[in-house]
Amino acid sequence: MGVLKFLVWTTCAVGLGVFLARGNVDGRSPLEHMERTWKRTVNPSTLDKVKGSVGDALDDAKGAVSQKSANAAGPRERITAEDRAAINDIIAKKK
Repeated sequence: MGVLKFLVWTTCAVGLGVFLARGNVDGRSPLEHMERTWKRTVNPSTLDKVKGSVGDALDDAKGAVSQKSANAAGPRERITAEDRAAINDIIAKKK
């Protein structure tokens, strides 16, 4: 049953793809209609601005991370001298 479902869905998907690429609606294929609508509604200059701002933000983030990692002195130890002595006593008792 699963194989039959797979074959039916695959056939439907391939058929839809062929229709979108080669079908004829008002003298054009549905894919050409979608591309034409995309070009009309999405302003390319706006899309380029978004791409540029994303790239700039990524570069800024990489720069900030590299600066922090270069300036970092390592993790700080939060254990007090009393705590360290208690831990050493426990370890000494186990030996």
